[in-house]
Amino acid sequence: MKHLPTSILILFILFGGSAKVLGQSSFNPSKAEYLWPTNASHYLTSTFGETRTAHFHAALDLKTWGRRGYEVYATRDGIVDRITIGPRGYGKVLYLKHKDGSYSVYAHLLSFNDELQHFADSVRISNNYSFEIDQFSGWVNRTIKQGELIGYSGASGIGPPHLHFELRTPDHKPFNPLLTNLSVKDNIAPQITGISVEPFSHRSTINGSNKIHTQNVWGGNSSYQTSNIRITGPVGLGINVFDQSNGVRNSYAVYELGMRVDGRQMFHAKMDSFSYQETGQMFIDRIYPLLKKQDEGYQRLFVANGNTLPFYTTSSENGILNLAPGKHRVTITAADYFGNRSSVSFSITVLAKSSNPAKKTNTGRKTASGSIVANSHTWSWFPDWVTLSEQQFSTTTITIDSSDNISRHQNGWTLPLQNKDPLFMNIQGTGPTIFRRITPNMTTFLRSADTQSFAIFPKHTFYDTVSVGMAVQKASGDSISVELIPEIVPQQGAFTFYLPKDSMLTTSSSFSFYKLDRFDEDEKWELIPTSFTDKFIKGEVESLGTFVLKSDTIPPKLNNPRLKKRPDGHWVILIDAQDNLSGIAYQKTKITVNGQEGIPEYAPEDNQFVYYHPNFTPTNVMNIKITTFDKVGNKRTTTFELRK
Repeated sequence: MKHLPTSILILFILFGGSAKVLGQSSFNPSKAEYLWPTNASHYLTSTFGETRTAHFHAALDLKTWGRRGYEVYATRDGIVDRITIGPRGYGKVLYLKHKDGSYSVYAHLLSFNDELQHFADSVRISNNYSFEIDQFSGWVNRTIKQGELIGYSGASGIGPPHLHFELRTPDHKPFNPLLTNLSVKDNIAPQITGISVEPFSHRSTINGSNKIHTQNVWGGNSSYQTSNIRITGPVGLGINVFDQSNGVRNSYAVYELGMRVDGRQMFHAKMDSFSYQETGQMFIDRIYPLLKKQDEGYQRLFVANGNTLPFYTTSSENGILNLAPGKHRVTITAADYFGNRSSVSFSITVLAKSSNPAKKTNTGRKTASGSIVANSHTWSWFPDWVTLSEQQFSTTTITIDSSDNISRHQNGWTLPLQNKDPLFMNIQGTGPTIFRRITPNMTTFLRSADTQSFAIFPKHTFYDTVSVGMAVQKASGDSISVELIPEIVPQQGAFTFYLPKDSMLTTSSSFSFYKLDRFDEDEKWELIPTSFTDKFIKGEVESLGTFVLKSDTIPPKLNNPRLKKRPDGHWVILIDAQDNLSGIAYQKTKITVNGQEGIPEYAPEDNQFVYYHPNFTPTNVMNIKITTFDKVGNKRTTTFELRK
C-alpha cells in the first residue's frame, strides 16, 4: 500500500496550494489531526465524488455491515452548529464547526447522543410533534471534544445502513476527507471496463455511425487494451472505471483521470473539492444519456459546455479531439488516492473522408408514411443535431428546405438543429411538435403546435443551447398528455408549462401532473407540482419528459403494526404505509398509542411510519390510532390493537 499523503513532499503538492485547491487562504486540512469517526469498521462503501441520482457524492461512506447502532465520534474538537432531521437526503444529521472554521458532517444517523437527542426531541414535541427539524441555534455553543460520542449509525434518509462522513471548508465546500491524515488500506488498482466516444458534429462518425459509441476492454493487472476505433470529425472520449480497496467488495469512484494522445496530455482531472452550487454538473461530467438510459457512469475526458467544475486541466480544445487524418495512439490512466494506477491504450484512425457522404434532401416537407411509431426518446439527440434510424426517419414529417444538409450514416439520418428555430415535426405516437432553440443566457417561450399550450424556460434552465419540442394530446376523459422532448437533456433549473384549463375539469383537487419514468424498469409515475388558475393548469418541472394529468382518489394503505427495540435502546412501533399514486404527505400524519401522541417519523424507502416518543414504554395492550394523507389530500384513519 502506498501512503502518499504521509509524505511531506506530497502533502505540499496537495495542500501547499490548498488555497487554490480548496478556495481558502487560511484553511489547511493537513495541519489538523482527524479521528476515524466510528467503531463500525475501517472500511469504505463509497468515496468522494461518486455518481449519485442528481449530484456528486460529497463524502466518504463508512461501512456498518448493513446494521444500525454503531457508535459515532467527533472527528475533531468543535461546537454543535446544526442538527437536521428529515425523511430524505441525509436523514438525521449532525454538523460540527471546528476552530479553523471548517465543518464535519455525520449523516444517516439512527439517533444522536442523549443530550443532543433530548434537545431535538423537545423541539419536535413543542412543535406539535413534528418529525422534521432544522436547528442552527439553541446549543449555547455546546462544545464537543474529539472522540466524544455524538450519535449512533443508522439508515435514516436515503440509502442502506452506513455512516456518511463529510468534511467542508469554512465556506461549506465539501472536500475529499482523504486529503487529511485519514486513510484506508488500499493496494488495488482501478479496473477499467469500457471506453466511450461521442461525436462532436453532425458529420462526425465513430465506426461509421453518428451516435455515442461504447466498447469493452480486455486485459488486467493495471494494463488494458481495446480495439482500434475509426472516426471522422471531432469527438470526445470517456471511460467507465471503478476502484476497490482491501478487505471489502465495494466499488468506488477513482480519484484521478488522465488522457494522452500521441504523448501529449489532453485531459487531467482530480477529485479534491467542489461547491454545492456546482454539484448538479455531475450530469455533464458524466455522459448523461448513458447514465439515464443504461445506468452507466461513463466519465467524460473533456470539459462539456456549461461545466465550471474545478477538477480539470485540459488542452486548448478542452480535451475534445479534432485530429489530423491518420493513426493516433491514445492512453487513458485512472488512479485512486493512494497511487494505484491502471491504464488502457488503443489506436484511433482518423479517416480523411466519411465513407457515408452527406446527401441533400428535396425542398419542402417530407411526408410520413407507414405504421412504425417514431419513439423520439430512442433517437440520438445532441445539442446541435439529432440522428434518426432509417425507419424512424421514414415515419416522421419534418419541415426542411434545400439549404438543410441532412447527413446519412450507418445508424440513420442526421438533421442539424442549430439554424432550425422554430422547427416543425409530426412524430408518430407524439403528434405535431414545435421545436425551439433554448439558450442558457436568455428566457425562451415555447408554444405547442396548436398555440394553446406553452412553456417558459428561464435563463440557465439548461447547461448548453438545445432544441426542445412540445406536443400536447388529449387522452380519455379529463386526461391530458404533455411531451417535452428530448428527455435525455441534462437540466440545471426548473421551468413551467401551461395548458388551457378544460371547462369540464371541475374536481381539480384530485388532479395533478405525473411524470413517466420510462427508463425505470417499473415505469413509475412521479408527482409533479401542479396548480390551477382560472385559465390554465401549470406544471413545474425539473426535467423534460412525458407528463400526464391524472386523478388520485384513493387514500394510503396502513397495515402491519409491530413493536421493535432499536439498537440505541428506544422502543418504537413500525407501521407499513403505501400509496397508489401521489405519495404520502407525511407532514400531516398523526399517531397516538394509548392516547399518547408521538413523533411520526417516516422512512420512504421502507414504506413505513415509525411511532417514536422518548418516554414510550410498551404495555401489554397498545391501542394505536394513525391518520395520514396522500399528497392530493385523500385521508386515511386506521386503528390497531397491538399486543406485546
